[in-house]
Amino acid sequence: MTNPNNFSEPQQCSQETTLIMDDETYEVLEQDIGELGSVDNLASHLEEEKPEPNFEKNEILPSVPNEFYEEEDNIVYPDLLNYYNNNLQNYVHPNTNTNIQFQFTFGQGGEDQDWVYSKSLDKLFIKMEKIVPMRFHWEQILNPLGLYIRTKMVYKVEQYRNEPVRRCHNHMAPTYHINQKLDPSVLPYVVHCVNHRGASYEVHDNHLSILTQLGSYEPGTQYEPMCFQFLCKNSCPSGMNRRPTELLFTLEDSEGHVLGQKELSVRVCSCPKRDKLKEEKELKKTSEELIRQNSGNKMSSCDTHPYKVDISVAGKENFLSVLKYAHDVMAGQASRTGQYQAFKPYMDAILRKIP
Repeated sequence: MTNPNNFSEPQQCSQETTLIMDDETYEVLEQDIGELGSVDNLASHLEEEKPEPNFEKNEILPSVPNEFYEEEDNIVYPDLLNYYNNNLQNYVHPNTNTNIQFQFTFGQGGEDQDWVYSKSLDKLFIKMEKIVPMRFHWEQILNPLGLYIRTKMVYKVEQYRNEPVRRCHNHMAPTYHINQKLDPSVLPYVVHCVNHRGASYEVHDNHLSILTQLGSYEPGTQYEPMCFQFLCKNSCPSGMNRRPTELLFTLEDSEGHVLGQKELSVRVCSCPKRDKLKEEKELKKTSEELIRQNSGNKMSSCDTHPYKVDISVAGKENFLSVLKYAHDVMAGQASRTGQYQAFKPYMDAILRKIP
């Protein structure tokens, strides 16, 4: 069939080829077409009379499936808008949405020397001015507004939660060696985002945060790499003053809606590996004490009523021996009965009196 779209030449069809319609049907259609004369002319006529769409033109995203828009006119049709709404309603929300698979892992380099991560504590131990590489993963979704990660260092203890985390006076001084290469506006920040193209430092209600614009995963990867540097220690008296801290990462859209959130406890110190082992040991000890408290072999009752003793003991050694004996007696009973928390305040009070 050489010209299936031209009804004026049906005789050109081979007898072996099935015709689109018989002669009688063709004659009826030709009469209806009238003076237009051919299907091609009819198509041109209908094209001229095609009504203009009554909805606005919008920019087409590269990730939108081709069947949803007309490439030549660049027009978004209602089906595409429905596709947007159906696929974004579970993601873009003013509150944290657990549907977003927002996670992070650590990169390679510097472990055990500059920084170390404790899985049992879910805590990062890192030296001051050292850099930790991180990799952020999130679910690749259709989002025309873009994605951002906000990084904010906060205090873990509730009573200090509203206080901003800032560097100490010494480390924030303009004469400090590393500050000479920094913009004065970012000197108060303990944590800095380095080696990333789109990090901006912001202040909201005196709290300091870093907003970093994300892109698509780079070719061959499934994460966005980011590196962080810490420019003050947790032990600095005029700064964090030994208060526990953590990094708060929030995945946001361009309107500030939080799509996901993750936390990471952080301690900036001189000996990361030593402090990690120490805190893990303390955690293990506490866990064992809780197990003993919850064991079925503890006594049903124990006299924990406090009795005050006011005596004078001649000789410092004798005095220390009395205190040690009182401490050991309570420690033994706490171990046997599982009532550790009941004896702990009095044992701690004795330890504070021992020089």
